[in-house]
Amino acid sequence: MDTGSSLSWVQCRPCTIKCHVQPAKVGPIFDPSNSSTFRHVGCSTSICSYLGRTLRIQSKGCMEREDICLYTMSYGGGWAYSVGKVVTDRLVLGGGETTRTTLSLANFVFGCSMDTQYSTHKEAGIFGLGTSNYSFFEQIAPLLSYKAFSYCLPSDEAHQGYLSIGPDSSGGVPTSMFPGTPRPVYSIGMTGLTVTVNGEVRSLVSGSGSSPSPSSLMVVDSGAKLTLLLASTFGQLEDAIIPAMESLGYSLNTAAGQNQLCFLTESDRQNYLQRKPPPPSNWSALPVFHISFTLGLTLTLPPKNAFYLDDILGLCSSFARDDYLESGT
Repeated sequence: MDTGSSLSWVQCRPCTIKCHVQPAKVGPIFDPSNSSTFRHVGCSTSICSYLGRTLRIQSKGCMEREDICLYTMSYGGGWAYSVGKVVTDRLVLGGGETTRTTLSLANFVFGCSMDTQYSTHKEAGIFGLGTSNYSFFEQIAPLLSYKAFSYCLPSDEAHQGYLSIGPDSSGGVPTSMFPGTPRPVYSIGMTGLTVTVNGEVRSLVSGSGSSPSPSSLMVVDSGAKLTLLLASTFGQLEDAIIPAMESLGYSLNTAAGQNQLCFLTESDRQNYLQRKPPPPSNWSALPVFHISFTLGLTLTLPPKNAFYLDDILGLCSSFARDDYLESGT
């Protein structure tokens, strides 16, 4: 699931170049020959033109003899990619033990991947939840009584998460999202960012509390590991976090560079590169972050969500500086 991209794709047979073996719980690689409703998208179709024009597809080609539209998608600066054919098929959602409602889409547009490079080698493909017309969510949206989606990503595979399409029954508080530009992604209005350090609340970003300005829009990207901040906001974060971590026996690890905040204890430094830094003995003592959004929603990030352990750099903040950001977060 990726809110930072729009084109959905699955690994397909025959995999003419490279595909990874899918775990049993994911199911077998999709075989189009078993589907009577599977169709290729032609090169001269409006679908093919739209995808090449709007989805930031790095290169779009065509199998002219077969009249099949092709796509190329890359992720994370090129560390992962999918290359294949643009196709359609009937998509049915729901009908399982936990879902009463069944949604059926006759001509769902997606990618049939023939060359896949992905980091964990566990995925069957990607559901793109971006804003373009042919994202998974935008194609399903006309079938919904309430245009919304929500999700909860578990910390590991031993725990269960969820993706909810339509009305949310989890009891969560909704907030508005805005189409991002120039990329086809969603943004959310951030009206405040505070951090609680040793019981003292410090404001890093403050807004009107209701209507976000362009400078306070956050791109929602489920595939991003870090939350990127403006340099000025990150500077305020440094001023608040570094003294707080020093009071807990941590010191800044300058090897992480100026765009990240990572910390080591004295014991970590003595054993640097010889063993992995151990987790904090008391996570609850670390700073707590609070992010406020439009419609009065406040998200509290406990320390285990705001910090992560790096095998070399130590205990790192999940917030990082992006010097190329001109506005937003």
